[in-house]
Amino acid sequence: MFSARMSSVCGAIWLAICVSLLPCCLRAQQAIELPAPPAVTQASAQDFSFASNDPTGPGWSRPDEIARAYFHEQLPALFRRTLVLSDEVPARTKLSWIFTGPHAGFTVELTSSKIRITQRYYDSTGLYSGQENWPEKIVRDDEQQYTGHVRTLTVVVDSHLSVQVLLNDRAILRQACLFDVTRHQLMFSGPRTEHFVVSGALLATVPTQASIVVNPAKTYQTMIGFGGSPSIPAYAQLSDAGKKQYWELMRRYNLLLDREYPMGTQLKPDLSNIEDISDATPHYYGDNFPNSEVSSFDYSRHALALGGEVIYEMWALPKWATQPTANAGGATTSGPARPRNIANPDEYARIVVSYCRLAKERTGALPAIVGIENEVDQPTEVFTAMALTLRRELDKAGFQSVKIHMADASYMYLGIERAHALAKDAAGWAAIDYTAAHEYDYQEFIANPDMYDDRLRAMNATSAGKPFLATEICVNDPHYQEPSYRIAFNIAQLYQKNLTELDATALMYCWLLLDIEQPTFGGSRSLLVPDRTRGQVPVASSFELRALGAFSRHVVKGMKRVDSASSNPDLLTSAFADGGKATLIVVNRSTEPQKLDVQWTGERWTEIERTNQYSENETSASVPAEIVVQPGEIVTLSTFAAT
Repeated sequence: MFSARMSSVCGAIWLAICVSLLPCCLRAQQAIELPAPPAVTQASAQDFSFASNDPTGPGWSRPDEIARAYFHEQLPALFRRTLVLSDEVPARTKLSWIFTGPHAGFTVELTSSKIRITQRYYDSTGLYSGQENWPEKIVRDDEQQYTGHVRTLTVVVDSHLSVQVLLNDRAILRQACLFDVTRHQLMFSGPRTEHFVVSGALLATVPTQASIVVNPAKTYQTMIGFGGSPSIPAYAQLSDAGKKQYWELMRRYNLLLDREYPMGTQLKPDLSNIEDISDATPHYYGDNFPNSEVSSFDYSRHALALGGEVIYEMWALPKWATQPTANAGGATTSGPARPRNIANPDEYARIVVSYCRLAKERTGALPAIVGIENEVDQPTEVFTAMALTLRRELDKAGFQSVKIHMADASYMYLGIERAHALAKDAAGWAAIDYTAAHEYDYQEFIANPDMYDDRLRAMNATSAGKPFLATEICVNDPHYQEPSYRIAFNIAQLYQKNLTELDATALMYCWLLLDIEQPTFGGSRSLLVPDRTRGQVPVASSFELRALGAFSRHVVKGMKRVDSASSNPDLLTSAFADGGKATLIVVNRSTEPQKLDVQWTGERWTEIERTNQYSENETSASVPAEIVVQPGEIVTLSTFAAT
């Protein structure tokens, strides 16, 4: 164990190393020399002019403040905005550029020698600290001194979940920033008895031309669909009107894959309690009420009636379906240690086949797919035995149509390792129809989504021609549990990458409906939550539902993905076709509007859908000749109307 003195020395060394690695723009004690002011060619969107001794602005609550300048625009989710100043900000004055949103905001302050940016939340009385007359808490505060002549001040809110400040086009400050802002304004302050002046203009934004070329002759995967897992206890809480609204939402968003979290550790050997909520295996999430593993054939019937399918996968098995293992604790090919108990393949297969039999009796249909096991690590040979035994017993029961997907890992990199290990046994690998994985490791790269591409491509290669199921996608890292559109937009990038890098045939959110008390948890884990203030009806928990809907609503079962390419690497595209139906999805992750030139021979769009922080999958049958996609917007073009 280190001594206190050694620990202190090591800490000082580590601090020195960290400081030495910081870029100079982050060392506030070292002034940055600005480059010469850039040439400005853009037109002005709005001019402004302030004088420190201007008359007090009209209105209440600001007794000695000059009038602010308000920019009357709704900011897109991502943007680049620039102020051009006629002259420098005078000494002893300050120009404050204030950006606000529904939960939080940030302010950029420019003086004659320093630039500062602060982020603050103001959406809860719990943030009140005794200052001002409203609750507010500053959560980030950075500043940087500079030398030189400032003529342009630029703020960039980008898809890297950050906000950046530039002076004369040079990047000066950057902060992680997760929340949405929608409006902005300017405030000038200085000595009221002296005449200090600041004037300038907000520059206009101009769309950039981008071309998209689609080659329908080059095809990829055939889509199964979209969906996720319902919490049956949460569904049971809905009122009759709420249940009706729920299924209308499932139909509207085409979320018809019912991925079951069936009864697990509490299941009885005769399966007599398979639908008994009182026996359901609970999931304890913080201070939220339990959301449990349990089946509901009534729920499945509704999904099937809408043209959906059921995917059945157990999690931890009941004790009577396991067996002791030799060499517990020793290393395995699929995990760090052998579990004390492993699955009994015969009992496991009996449970799944019995479920299939009950499903056919009570819903009229077999599950389309059964998964081997969810987020449980078994030795590779046990997973192989489970797949072989299950295939044999399904066939023996006459359930040849039921397909099998590999055991789900929590992370893509573990899924790749697991698939590699499983493929070494040819017979076991042949029994598996689909590869599958959860994608919680995407959160390592959520601010830089392209860094996840290698893992997606590796899984595609490892799948060796087997279709892939993205079985769980959501945000469970508390650092990103901000119910902002920008978070949902970066999850939308993951959808697009699954479809184009991994050739995923199905995308499933973790939870479709979850019973929650803590809203930020529900906003990231579930698409819908019961609203107890409106008669137990389902409501969108955040922007996640609309982001998935931008893909799911116009990509129906049986459509094939076709090749598409964009001239702009920040304009992500995916295209689908099936006979007379065609869909093109365009994701603009740049900070500039993009004017589209779509080259898809023979297709005539009859519906356009816009998804952004202001539009919830807003459709129109009037497709403009000139289509502009705003920064942070998803535009879906289709030859058919979504249901």
